[in-house]
Amino acid sequence: MTFNTRHVLISLIYVAALSWIYLTEMVGFWGYMGLVGEFSVGALALSSLSAIALALLLPATRDTREYLLTCLHYMFFLPSTVFMFYSNTNSMHLASFVTAVGGVYILSAVKSPVFALQPLPPRQILTIVFSLIGLSMIIQAAFGGLTYFNLDIERVYEFRRVSAAELPLLFGYLYSNVSSVLVPVALTLSIKFRNNFLAFFTILCAVILFGMTHHKSVLFGPFVVALLYLFFQRMNSSRVLNWAFTSILVLCLFEIFIMRQFLDSPDPAYINSLIVRRVLLIPSVLDSFYTELFSIVPKYYWSTSKLGDWLVDNPHGVTAPFLIGEEYFGDTDTSANAGMIGSGYANAGLIGVAVYAALIGLLISVLNAYGRRIGHAFVTAASLSTIFNVVTSTDLVTAILTHGLLLLLLLLALFPPADAPVPESPYR
Repeated sequence: MTFNTRHVLISLIYVAALSWIYLTEMVGFWGYMGLVGEFSVGALALSSLSAIALALLLPATRDTREYLLTCLHYMFFLPSTVFMFYSNTNSMHLASFVTAVGGVYILSAVKSPVFALQPLPPRQILTIVFSLIGLSMIIQAAFGGLTYFNLDIERVYEFRRVSAAELPLLFGYLYSNVSSVLVPVALTLSIKFRNNFLAFFTILCAVILFGMTHHKSVLFGPFVVALLYLFFQRMNSSRVLNWAFTSILVLCLFEIFIMRQFLDSPDPAYINSLIVRRVLLIPSVLDSFYTELFSIVPKYYWSTSKLGDWLVDNPHGVTAPFLIGEEYFGDTDTSANAGMIGSGYANAGLIGVAVYAALIGLLISVLNAYGRRIGHAFVTAASLSTIFNVVTSTDLVTAILTHGLLLLLLLLALFPPADAPVPESPYR
């Protein structure tokens, strides 16, 4: 089976399974959150044709670009097509999606140079990373992190806002840098050098940070990173991703079957809610809200960021996520964060989406250059969380400083080339 044929076939299976879950599980339980729609032959045909087109766009280069785009293919692009066509989303959402796909795929193919600093030995890089993780844990604990410590996933929202209020604004930015960059890099390096103690210690730090910050991403992210790194390192192919993401949906289908046929439960399926709803579909729902609202109200033109606050006044008095929270969820405290499409459109319409998509495409090309220097498996695993965030849930400008993007590029610039002589296992 050729590369493109395999991607097309598995993408069609993936879309079919996700469509069934969306219509039978998501719409019934989560319609009030924007997960609406009903089956139609037209929607199935359009989502299937889109899946074929997107699958044909995927590169077959066995590098960081292919790995990242394949992950985004299953985690964002395909779920977006399912939501858009079954929910009959607004036309600007569709136009923004096409713009985003074009920008990311075209610009990521550009061959970027590598910006490298004086390389440091892996031992020193690990020391820096673990020191920063330790510092963030101390700061979090000092400002009430232990007071509201909780490991119950079901109660995270109960504690998150209270604990965040205790932390000074400046230190609040530490969380995203730690969860998106430092923990993934620490765990990937630990696995790279086969140091089981450091790998266990990193996971322990992630669990403690989850207990203090109440953000699920810091808890689940490291395990995803570790699995991806092992897959890429051993398989040297994106083929495993096709079956890995499809297997996740098979697990979700199995959960629904068990709950409805054997347990006769009226409650939402838990894994489906956590993965399909929250990770795969909610980003597209929010993109539809953003493109709908900012087609009729004034746009921000980056007036809420350091880039434009000196030039343009904020037309709404609050940032876009809080405006969306108020308009669509009736809660002034809800921060409905969006990524490339929603944030780009809120700032400058289709032009904003095009700018963000182009920059993210160029970012992937830069990461691909680091992959050629350091190793594609390592760079993909270390950067996936950051890339996924800027595509789905974080404004790109905000991500540069507060969500670890700049820190990620700085760390990658410090790594020696993959063929440089390095100790097999630091701290052994």
